[in-house]
Amino acid sequence: MRVFLTGATGCVGSSVLNNLLSHGHEITCTVRSEEKGQAIASKSDRAHYVLFDIDVNNAHQLGEVAAGYDAIIHCVYQRSSEAEDITIDALIRAAKKTAETKPITLVYTSDFGLNGNTTGIIDEDHDDTSHSFPFSVARALRERKVINASTENLHGVALRVSWVYGNSSVDKWIRACKSENKILVASQSNPQMPFIHHEDLANMYRILIEKRAYGLFFAVEPESLTLHDMIAKVSAVGNIQEVEKVDNLRAHISGPYGFFLLGHTIDQQFYPKRFIELYDFHFAHKISDWISSFNF
Repeated sequence: MRVFLTGATGCVGSSVLNNLLSHGHEITCTVRSEEKGQAIASKSDRAHYVLFDIDVNNAHQLGEVAAGYDAIIHCVYQRSSEAEDITIDALIRAAKKTAETKPITLVYTSDFGLNGNTTGIIDEDHDDTSHSFPFSVARALRERKVINASTENLHGVALRVSWVYGNSSVDKWIRACKSENKILVASQSNPQMPFIHHEDLANMYRILIEKRAYGLFFAVEPESLTLHDMIAKVSAVGNIQEVEKVDNLRAHISGPYGFFLLGHTIDQQFYPKRFIELYDFHFAHKISDWISSFNF
């Protein structure tokens, strides 16, 4: 398959890129510099790049740049809500243009902040976004826009991703705890901690485009940990006794991926029902085992 990928140099996009290449797909990535593009091109003769800075001024041009592929995977995280709205509209236009002549799958990367603080076990068939955290409300609208754009030839997918570990700030957080010899947390409550390993996540993206999936999917391990579970496991593997609540974890961890959410209360657990029931998905990693064998 020919795949158009945004965010290929980030922790999620880079894993998706490597996974797709290893399974024989041909990938074109957006990059902001020639240096990053050359690094991608050096991976394989099936890895290509286009110099494109996805911002509020030029994101609309993706409607042309991303057209003609078999799949589009959007992994860029943009702090500008306006730029992200323009980007999604442009990618939908590209997908619709492609769908005039052949099938295409468009995958939008969303997050679990959409569920806010609900209770019980949540899966894709029992989704509740009525309690979304304020910073995630706009993503619910984008999810619906992508999914509702679906036709016979265009399949729109919203992949709601939990906190990624294995090559992200989860790793940096554990190392920061070891370095400062204290468990650094942003909450005194005991929220649920939904996680997914970057390799399992990359497999999920690949399955979505290979199977021409449609609709909402959860990228999360079936068994989550609570914050207290995390503290106990990191304390044991790092031989760390002290726990300290800090107001700003960003000051201790560069490029945080979701850890500011530890200041919120999340009572629900998430279950990836559609991946398991539709595709018999098997998880190669488990957050509790990964922490127990963490290599400092």
